[in-house]
Amino acid sequence: MSNPSGSPFLRVSGVTKRLSGTTVLSAISFVVAPGERIAVVGPSGVGKTTLLRLLAGGLTPDAGSITVDGTPPDPHQLQLAYQGTTLVGHRTALANVRVGELATQSGVAGLLAPFGGGGTDRATELLRAVGLGDKTDTRVDQLSAGQRQRVAIARALLADGSIVLADEPTANLDPQTRSSILELLDTVVGSRPLLVALHDIALATSRFDRVIGMADGTIAFDEPVANVTDGQMADLFAADSESHPHPSVAPSSPSPTRHGGGWYG
Repeated sequence: MSNPSGSPFLRVSGVTKRLSGTTVLSAISFVVAPGERIAVVGPSGVGKTTLLRLLAGGLTPDAGSITVDGTPPDPHQLQLAYQGTTLVGHRTALANVRVGELATQSGVAGLLAPFGGGGTDRATELLRAVGLGDKTDTRVDQLSAGQRQRVAIARALLADGSIVLADEPTANLDPQTRSSILELLDTVVGSRPLLVALHDIALATSRFDRVIGMADGTIAFDEPVANVTDGQMADLFAADSESHPHPSVAPSSPSPTRHGGGWYG
């Protein structure tokens, strides 16, 4: 990763996205420095998942720009770890991780990646790194929720992107497992920047350098974690108060809702 000046590695400038006629993100702007750990927080439906999909190249902005090291990102530079629910249950952990090779290969090699080949050693190494070295041949539908999330993380890391994104990696996990998943992410990502969408405020304010709060498709605040106040968090989740009556311990959300051809969240 080359950025000798220490200038922003990732820059998001005035990004707007509309899905089915609805503006999901409006004029989003922020920068990410090399190695920075950022939590993106907010209630369901504010655009967190859409933002990550834009960064990962799964969607195209309707306005604004996204650059990595000053140029438009290569499709393989930003890798998104989805929730473990996106895995193929009847396939093994190893086969699911090898799907990550599809992000870096094309043609026949990419199509055959999940079925074996040269990337198996790397996939196995990553499963060992996430603590699942003894589960390579285990079907994903026989793994626990926390183990499935570890498989999803290993799959994203196989593509070896310059920036790692994670969409609600702690969703539907118990508190101890949530903490261990974030600790694992921090370790295996290494010196690369990490952006994680979260509902869990306690984790966001204890394990990250910076917090971006999102509300109604815009950035409500963007602060170093030491500057984030309880009032800011309470205001952020006020509209979601019925389902999250205590924002300081708000649980992780379920998967984002499908609406009109796009994922909101």
